[in-house]
Amino acid sequence: MSFFEIIMKFTYYLLFFCLVLSLILYRLFPQVLPCASVSWGNFREVAEGVFIENPANEADIEQLMSNISSAKARIKFFWGKKQGKATIILCKNESTYQYLSKSTQGAAFSVGTPIHSWIILNNKDGNNTDVIAHEMCHDELMTELGWWTSKRKVPTWFDEGLALMFDYRFVSATDSLSRFQEYENEVNLSVKEDLTLERISTRQGFFETDGNSVRGAYFLSGMMISGKIARYGKKNIFKTIEILKKEDKFEF
Repeated sequence: MSFFEIIMKFTYYLLFFCLVLSLILYRLFPQVLPCASVSWGNFREVAEGVFIENPANEADIEQLMSNISSAKARIKFFWGKKQGKATIILCKNESTYQYLSKSTQGAAFSVGTPIHSWIILNNKDGNNTDVIAHEMCHDELMTELGWWTSKRKVPTWFDEGLALMFDYRFVSATDSLSRFQEYENEVNLSVKEDLTLERISTRQGFFETDGNSVRGAYFLSGMMISGKIARYGKKNIFKTIEILKKEDKFEF
């Protein structure tokens, strides 16, 4: 076999490998290609890593940047820093949001991958501090632990419950004890007996149910995290995260 034939054969296998890898990645993360392409689409980059769908007027931009700033402040107050670098995309049209997120529900959608993260906002309900801070917390936790550990070891109820500590849509109290009491009241009023932490430990168990069950899953998750913080302080949350990082196991 000549040198040229060797090179051609190597190139063929390399291209085949890249094609197969691309198909696998698209299957696992169908949002990546659309999100990574927004800079070439009908979007305006209004700050580094922040895109808004056109037409975008100055009022839209000012509101988005103000909400992002307030959300970052909440993240830094709890975590002591902000490491997550997710790209933020605000969709003005419902159809654009559905195209990027591959979802028809929610005010926002987070896409976390081994190479980058995106926060996709639905302009209808997502351009506010609560939603952005909630999604930033998901990104912060994944950045702290790494994508692989996050996907394998972190129960969905822990991820969502922690994000609720930055999100005041469900309960309005800001201190951990009052938040725990409000979440506990909601759980007692509306959560069915068969809704357990084990059941909502996966995304499928958490989200792929009727709307009332999903709402109950949020209440139960928020009660667990706020209760732990109320009793032991946020240091106990960081302890769980450190055990995950060092020992690759979840202890709560």
